[in-house]
Amino acid sequence: MHELFAKVLDEKDLSKAGDLFSLEDQDIVGDISTALKKIGEIIDTEDYIHNDNDQSVVEICITRVTTTIREMDTIEEHSSGLVNLLQLCQQHNLNPLTHDKDPPHAKVASDIMSCLFMHYSKAKVMMMAIPVVVNFLSSDNKELSRNVSSYLSLAALDNADLLARHMEIILNSIFRGNYILSTVLPQIYAQNRDPIIDCTARLMDILDQCDVSERSSLFQVFSMVAKTKPQTLEPHIPKLSEYLLTSVLAPLVLTMFVDMAVANPKPFVGYAAALKASGEKQPVHLIHVVQIMGSIATINEDQAQLSMEYFVSNLTQTDQAVLTVILQEIKALGLTHPDLLAQNMDKIGKLSQNGSSAVRILVQQLKEDNKKRSSTLDKEMKSVSSQTEGAVTVITVGNPPNSANPNGVIVRHMNIPPSHMSSEQSLGKSSRTSVSTGRYDRPVSPVSNYTDRMSMMSSGTVSSQHGPSVESMRDGVQHFCDKHFSTIRNFISNISARIPLPEVCSVINGRHKRFLRLSFQCGGKGDQCIYNKSYFTLDTKLPKTWIHLMFLSTQAKAASALSQHDYSISRLKTCWDSLQTDRSTGSFLTLVTSSFPSAKDQDILIHELHSWRFFDVFEFNAAKKYWACFMCNHPEKMCDLMKNGAPVIAGQLREKKGRWKFLKRWKTRYFTLSGTQITYSKSDQQHETLPVSKIQSVKAVRKGYRDIPKAFEIFTADQTYTFKAKGHQNIEQWVQCLHIAVAQAHKGDDSGKGTGKVEGAGQGAGGRENVVIERPRSVMDTKL
Repeated sequence: MHELFAKVLDEKDLSKAGDLFSLEDQDIVGDISTALKKIGEIIDTEDYIHNDNDQSVVEICITRVTTTIREMDTIEEHSSGLVNLLQLCQQHNLNPLTHDKDPPHAKVASDIMSCLFMHYSKAKVMMMAIPVVVNFLSSDNKELSRNVSSYLSLAALDNADLLARHMEIILNSIFRGNYILSTVLPQIYAQNRDPIIDCTARLMDILDQCDVSERSSLFQVFSMVAKTKPQTLEPHIPKLSEYLLTSVLAPLVLTMFVDMAVANPKPFVGYAAALKASGEKQPVHLIHVVQIMGSIATINEDQAQLSMEYFVSNLTQTDQAVLTVILQEIKALGLTHPDLLAQNMDKIGKLSQNGSSAVRILVQQLKEDNKKRSSTLDKEMKSVSSQTEGAVTVITVGNPPNSANPNGVIVRHMNIPPSHMSSEQSLGKSSRTSVSTGRYDRPVSPVSNYTDRMSMMSSGTVSSQHGPSVESMRDGVQHFCDKHFSTIRNFISNISARIPLPEVCSVINGRHKRFLRLSFQCGGKGDQCIYNKSYFTLDTKLPKTWIHLMFLSTQAKAASALSQHDYSISRLKTCWDSLQTDRSTGSFLTLVTSSFPSAKDQDILIHELHSWRFFDVFEFNAAKKYWACFMCNHPEKMCDLMKNGAPVIAGQLREKKGRWKFLKRWKTRYFTLSGTQITYSKSDQQHETLPVSKIQSVKAVRKGYRDIPKAFEIFTADQTYTFKAKGHQNIEQWVQCLHIAVAQAHKGDDSGKGTGKVEGAGQGAGGRENVVIERPRSVMDTKL
């Protein structure tokens, strides 16, 4: 063992510990195993918890060891030694000693986990680390549990099977209040779904205690439950319906309801009005509402009549995608209720000259159905089945009158004339149900399979004359990403330290046109986090590049390439499509399969972030690999900036005053920021106050965005204040305190209104939210 390393560890010589960093990595890489054992001996002593010298020595030595492991890439060789230290830490007290001080063993554990989970893609390392690390979730140390949750979110990317084995510990931790761990559940649901399904009711109960990202993760889990065991969610329809009018969660709720309604539409009859209201408020949700109403229509004649009236009332929709789905549902409904189709053909026929080829094809098929289909056959059919090359298989579920088949499933084969083939060609078995096995006791609309095929027909991917081959069914986006998957991951990994990625993007209906609003979240989310319960938002002028980056990031965080039908990708596509006022900027497929954003494009994004003062508040935490506000990155500054939980600072500032711009002069006054207001003296007797709640934004003034700040500005609704302090450090302190004060003052506001330019700016945008796309919570958004 190197002489210096041995001296520091054997004698616990703190005075020499700093010299360890003067040694070359290759000189001590062979000593790491021995060093880890000696560190274990030190932390396992009874007096370690009270011995500040030993704690400092251990902290320095662990930092030096983990640095060497990282630089020499020897994690697989030393992972067992690191895991042994974690097990030693679990034998000691991990609960906080005081309100703001963690026990030394918790600090050691955090440093070791940070080293281990930097290598989350190495299966050998994770197989040893995860079974030990999950046991930290049972600790009452909230900060430690939060760190562990972030590491496990990272590990779930490549180790879902391994993590899913510990589902019981994960769920118990969530129910104990560690809600951030819920972001792991969507990643491991497929590997171990039964425990989650069994706890559905308990997960519903904690929804109101979760923040936006955690709630979104739970809704993603519920969407998966809706596909595998939809009846589990039926008792919770009232609770889920409460979120129909929220822009972020409504798409997830409606996606759930579509799958549940296919299995059993009856519980949704009482919620038809709420569903329709959601579609009216957010037209982008109308497709899901129409599909649910299509399922409700299969219950009985009265519901079929009401659904047809709803479909026909929405034929004036200008969105071609919505109109296509409405016509598909009308077609499915017309198969079992031809009289309803006949009654409305005049209104449907007005779409014959529509600009969309998919709409024109559907209208023509509906005309043929109305004209040629035998009314006797239609009355007997309870569902639509597949047909290939002129042969139709009609499957009737349930016992018709005088049926001789006791099983309730009748299968008949028949030939139909060629004239019927065009309208029957694309009607296939529903991809969501298996009627022939009697899984459900009701007719099933074919619209889900029919929707996919019509989309391909309208885009020219598949011929309307022949059934699609396996290759032609392949999604273009998925094909591209599968081919370039490793390149995409490398690209996102390389830019993550330069450019933060939004947590949410929203399309806003402005006064004159739609625009894209980006919402960024702090990755630290500590107790004093400025954006613990809100977002930093900005209204971008570069939607194309941002959406492209969000798409690439979503693909990079997935286990394999995602198709356009994946929820996250489809919502990004909806966002892009809703921004298009013309076709000059190209389709979503053209955007996401184009060249990655260049260095110049990235510099333009960074310049935009600077103009919105993003970097006044956030910086990249290189050690933990996420973007966080300065309070989370530098908690040691709390003592300097905060008093009793509120920012406090005072001192002389030079304020620029004057009635006319060219006559303004600098005047020195004494200012005090304390809690909710700024106080300053105009004279010995006269004092003025400015409530912090009136401040819309704060920014440091620089000549160039890389320059040292020379002053800072405060913006209210009707005035701008410009100040100078002594030295740039004082300016930064004032700006930081003001950011904290403004964030605290606005914490009760709706985070969807934004905190652009730190807080309040962008309120003049004057729009209502149209589309919200949420990126799955990724490692860069939490902790590495």
